Amino acid sequence: MKIFSLFLLCATLAWFVSNLSDSYTANTYFNLEYVNVPDSLFFAQKHKTEVQVKVHAGGFQLLRLNIFRKNIKIDLSNVEEKEDKYFLRQSVFRKQIEQQLPNSLSLTEVGYSDTLYVDLYKLHSKKVPVLANIKVDMAQNYVLEKGIKITPDSIKVSGPKSEIDTIVKVTAEDYNFSDVSLDISKTLQLILPKDLANTKFSDKEVVVSGSVFRFSEKLITVPVTVLNLPNDISIRTFPSEVSILCKANVEVLKKVTATDFSLTADFNDYVDENSPILKLSLTKKPEGVYSAKLKEEYVEFILNRK
Repeated sequence: MKIFSLFLLCATLAWFVSNLSDSYTANTYFNLEYVNVPDSLFFAQKHKTEVQVKVHAGGFQLLRLNIFRKNIKIDLSNVEEKEDKYFLRQSVFRKQIEQQLPNSLSLTEVGYSDTLYVDLYKLHSKKVPVLANIKVDMAQNYVLEKGIKITPDSIKVSGPKSEIDTIVKVTAEDYNFSDVSLDISKTLQLILPKDLANTKFSDKEVVVSGSVFRFSEKLITVPVTVLNLPNDISIRTFPSEVSILCKANVEVLKKVTATDFSLTADFNDYVDENSPILKLSLTKKPEGVYSAKLKEEYVEFILNRK
């Protein structure tokens, strides 16, 4: 019985090998690899990566093709376009396939009748700003020098025009800093739209940062200047000088003087003769002083004819 089974197995193998030695025409698949894609074009996320073909070859070769698919490079340097559809004529892509086949393998039919459509679209790009909802709770007597900085403050989006036109901004994830007394820095992920399958973003995260310093206070006494005073009138304000409470870095405060400020009152605002007062405005303050608060908001005055 065992001898008979062995004989039957050997006969079957001999028959199988004998048949594989013959030539056949059969369907198989080739993997497609696109090369020389024009810089202005972009592949859709889901695009054709295989093609069905009918070939004539020996049985062994067909068996090997079905187990290990052949990779075929498709050159798109001369891809044609009509009504926003991109394609290669069969005469072009069939020739490219045939040039990559061994002599023992002949192509009899390609799965696409006369045209190979390629899922490409024109690449459009633009920059959009990055926004971040950041809350900073400072420790006592500390302040952010120039506010929160976002790096990068804008990113590049690339894709089909119909997709990127819907994007006007991108937002980073929310974050809270608490009891801050040192410089801050945090990497945050961007919240990118997930429904735009063919759009790419230059960055997926940003860094939010800020310089922190401990502030000091200093009182600066600045003279009041009255604007738009008629030529035939002189004015005297009470007080003639007003103190300003300045908050800044210690090194900045050391260099601050009254001449760095401009404290004005506009005579055109005087409308009530029974109430001779003018509102003060701080129209100039030095760089680096983040807070300047007037000790007086109004001044009284008397007028004299010249």
